[in-house]
Amino acid sequence: LDHLGLSWLNDLLFQLVVRPISRHLYQQTEMDSGDLDWRHGFLAAYSADPNIHKPRQRLVPHTDDAEVTLNVCIGDVFHGGRLQFWGLRGTAMAGKLAGEYIPQRGRALLHAGRQLHEVTEVTSGDRFALIMWTRSWSGIR
Repeated sequence: LDHLGLSWLNDLLFQLVVRPISRHLYQQTEMDSGDLDWRHGFLAAYSADPNIHKPRQRLVPHTDDAEVTLNVCIGDVFHGGRLQFWGLRGTAMAGKLAGEYIPQRGRALLHAGRQLHEVTEVTSGDRFALIMWTRSWSGIR
C-alpha cells in the first residue's frame, strides 16, 4: 500500500489501532521485549474463479513473519474464505484446531503471527483483505 501512496492509511491503523490494542493483548507473549515499531500492509485477494488479479481460491496453513497481524475484511460478496486457526507454534496446542472466524466486511481481527492459520476455499465471489504484519525490531525476536 505504501507504493500506492497509502502509507498514511498504514500509519493510521498501526499507530491508532494495532499498537495500542497489541500492548494490552500481547505485551507478555508476543512483545515481551519491546513495542511494535515496524509494519507492512498489503492486500490479499481470493476468488472462486481465480485469475491473474485474484490468483488464489484459498491459502494453505501457515504462520506470518510478524509478532502481531491485523486482518481487515474490505469487501465484496463471497462465500467460504473462512479463517481457521490452529494452536500456537511452539506450544502443546500446535497443530490442533483452535477455532474458526467468518470474515465480515468492515470487521478486523488481530492475531499472533505465530498462530498457525489458513484461508479456506472461496466457493463464490471474491474476498479481499487488508493485511498488516507488525514487528518489534527493538526487542529480541
